[in-house]
Amino acid sequence: MGTIADYIQWRGDLEFWQDGFNVIDNLVLSCLSYVELDDIFTADSPEVMDIQTINKLYYEKVFNKKSFRDGSILKDAPITLKYIANTSRYKNIKIRNYISLNDTKRTLQFAAMEFLLPDGTSYIAYRGTDDTIVGWKEDFKLATSEVEAEKEAVKYLNRVARDNQRILRVGGHSKGGHLAVYAVAKCDKDVRNRVDKIYSNDGPGFMKNIAESKAMEDISAKIVSIIPEDSIVGLLMEPIVKPIIVKSTAMAVAQHNLATWCLNGKKLQTAKDVTKTAKLLDSTLKENVGKMTDEEIDEFVDNLFSLFEATGALTLTELKKSGLKGLQALSKKVGELANKGKNK
Repeated sequence: MGTIADYIQWRGDLEFWQDGFNVIDNLVLSCLSYVELDDIFTADSPEVMDIQTINKLYYEKVFNKKSFRDGSILKDAPITLKYIANTSRYKNIKIRNYISLNDTKRTLQFAAMEFLLPDGTSYIAYRGTDDTIVGWKEDFKLATSEVEAEKEAVKYLNRVARDNQRILRVGGHSKGGHLAVYAVAKCDKDVRNRVDKIYSNDGPGFMKNIAESKAMEDISAKIVSIIPEDSIVGLLMEPIVKPIIVKSTAMAVAQHNLATWCLNGKKLQTAKDVTKTAKLLDSTLKENVGKMTDEEIDEFVDNLFSLFEATGALTLTELKKSGLKGLQALSKKVGELANKGKNK
């Protein structure tokens, strides 16, 4: 039983014409979408660069400026880039259409990139949030109301698809997985018809009216949803399809990092169900949030995350130290906050 690091070492010498794209390649590219390439794709740079070149430039120009927390996917993303840079399978993959937007006035954080695969297809990856509490809070709000990132995701997919006639795979992790599903559901019909698969890697779901819409029903057969046993983000709101549940080398909320997910060769190491703790929190959230108005939901999310902030935990890595007791206490607080809103 290994992780994506083991998969890269095992499969890296086989090009895509020898062994086609699979669900683990999706994890690798979703992880790569977290590598910040703002200093690589500048106005003076080529619009298209291969992985090998990007790795060289990233470690020359960017990496030493960064510090990453243990357990964060932001730490695993550059490591993954270095792992694949000299492999036959990945080194010649090209990246183009890199975009990274941060606009506080619009409450927007959005990033994406297109991977040009040697098999003639494209993998469009939307970046998720990091392991900060603020990022996790964004995932909660993403699942309860339309946000600017969703609008940008649709615009991005339509624009990128107009540049070519490639078969498309669209995916991402966390918020990125949610954006991938939303973008394909809302994009131009001719673009949607070219999408082969949509990968949501522990991405939050949608409000019930969106989840049960015809647009989501029309793309459901293309969706591959994967969540870890202790998923929280991936269980938020309503899923579009039944998820694949994967085992992880981590515990509790740290399982959100896809670099910890367990693999057997080129297949996921699956579990029969999510843990009791994940079920408890999920059922409590759904029971209480389902009774709230949009305004109450916004206030609820703010109050809920004030609990985390009060503990001094700034990251999910720090929060995981509370373990089972912390999550059980959290589920209790969910009910208390919901009742507080109803008694106003």
